[in-house]
Amino acid sequence: MINILLVGSGAREHAIAESVIRSEKTRLFSVMSGRNPGIMKVSKKYTVGKITDTNFVTDFAIQNKIDIAIVGPEAPLVSGVVDSLEDKGIRCVGPRKPLAMIEGDKAFCRELMKKYSIRGLPYFKVSLDTREASNHIDSIGEAVIKPAGLTGGKGVQIVGEHLKNREEAIHYVQKILDQKPGGLGKVVIEEKLDGEEYTLQAFVDGKDVRPMPCVQDHKRAYEGDIGPNTGGMGSYSDENHLLPFLTQEEFDESVEIMKMTVSALKKELGVPYKGILYGQFLLGCGNVTKDFGVQVVEFNARFGDPENMNVLPLLSEDTDPLELYYGIADGNISRSVKFDEKATVCKYLVPVAYPENVKPGDPIVVDEKAISKDDARVFYASVDMIDDRLVTTTSRTLAVAGFAETINEAEQISEKATSHVKGKLRHRKDIGTAQLIQKRIEHVRKLR
Repeated sequence: MINILLVGSGAREHAIAESVIRSEKTRLFSVMSGRNPGIMKVSKKYTVGKITDTNFVTDFAIQNKIDIAIVGPEAPLVSGVVDSLEDKGIRCVGPRKPLAMIEGDKAFCRELMKKYSIRGLPYFKVSLDTREASNHIDSIGEAVIKPAGLTGGKGVQIVGEHLKNREEAIHYVQKILDQKPGGLGKVVIEEKLDGEEYTLQAFVDGKDVRPMPCVQDHKRAYEGDIGPNTGGMGSYSDENHLLPFLTQEEFDESVEIMKMTVSALKKELGVPYKGILYGQFLLGCGNVTKDFGVQVVEFNARFGDPENMNVLPLLSEDTDPLELYYGIADGNISRSVKFDEKATVCKYLVPVAYPENVKPGDPIVVDEKAISKDDARVFYASVDMIDDRLVTTTSRTLAVAGFAETINEAEQISEKATSHVKGKLRHRKDIGTAQLIQKRIEHVRKLR
C-alpha cells in the first residue's frame, strides 16, 4: 500500500481526497486545520492543527511513513511545508517556497513576467510608500490596487468601484503598507482590465505543462455579479473544455503563457516548478494598454477553489490519479492526461451574511444520499463538528456540483442538489444559467 498525505481541509482538498482514493493501492492520511467530514470519512488517520507549521506537518508525515504528500492551500506552500517534507525525503505535489511566491508575492509575479517578456502582462507599478502609489494611481486613473501578499482572494480593490475616489484609494494603500499581508509591505498598482475572467489550471512536472479544462469562477457575492468579492461563489466548465466565449486559439495562447512562466521560474530560481499551476486569465483589454487579447490577472501555486471541483472529477478512467501525482513529484508525467467530455456546474452554499460579519455555529443537515441519487456530488468546505452535529463556520460551507452533457443540464442538477442541504445558507442561483452565460458572450463580443 502507498501512504498519501493530504494537507488542507477545504472543498478543494475534499476533491483531491476523492481522487486519491480512486486507487485501491492507497491509504490516505490528512493534516487539516478543521474537521472536514468528507476528508475524515476517507482517511485512515487524520490530525487537526496548524497546517502552516512545517514541523507539525512533517512530524505527522514521518510518523505515518508517508510516501507522497499533496499540499492543497497556498498558505502552507508559502510557509515552506514542501521544503520541509522534501528535505526529509518525502515526495511532494506542490512547489517549494521560493516557487510558491508566484502566488505569495504579486510583485514578484509581475516583475518575473516583465523580465522574461511573458505575454499577457498588464501595465503595472510596484509601490513601497503612499507617495509613490499616489503618483501611479494618478497616471493610471481607474487603477486596481493589490496587496503583494496573500489575502485569501479578497484583497483586490478597484478605484471607482470598491474605492469611491483617490482619497479612499490612498487610505487603502496605507492600510496595506501598515498591515503587511503575508509579511510584504508592497502594493501593486495596475491598469483596470475589462473583459471576462477564466481559469486554466495545469499539472506541472518541472518541464511539461498538462492543461485541464477551462473554468469560469464567480467572485461576487450576489446574483447578477454584484456585492463584495468572495473566495468564489461557484463555477462552470463546458463539455469541449473551452468556454462559450473562448476560442481554441485563445486557450492555446493561455497554455503557452503558462509554459513560458514555468520556464521563467526555472531560469530565475534554478529550481523546477512541480505541482499545480493556476492561471487566472482575462479575455479583454486594459484601460492603458488598450490591446484586446489574453491578459494575466494572476498566477496561483495550487488548485483553485471552487474550480478544482469542476475538473478533478472529470479525470477519465484512463488517467490514474496516483500515477499522475507520482509523475508530478518525480518530475516525469509519462502518460497523457485525459478528461471526460462533460460540462460541469459547481455552486457554493454559504452563511447568509457571508462574506461579512458571519457568526459561526449554525447547524446544517446534508442529505448525501439524495444528492448522489440526483447525480450530483457534495464537497465540504468550511464546516465543523460539534457533538456529532455539522455546523457552519465563518467562511463558505460546502459546494455541490453537477456533471452532464451540457452546461444547462449540469446547472439543473447542481441547483436541485442545493435543496438537499438544510440550514441558514444561501447560494447564487444564476451560476451556469443560460442568461448569465449569454451576458458573458455579449461582453466579450463587444470588446473584440
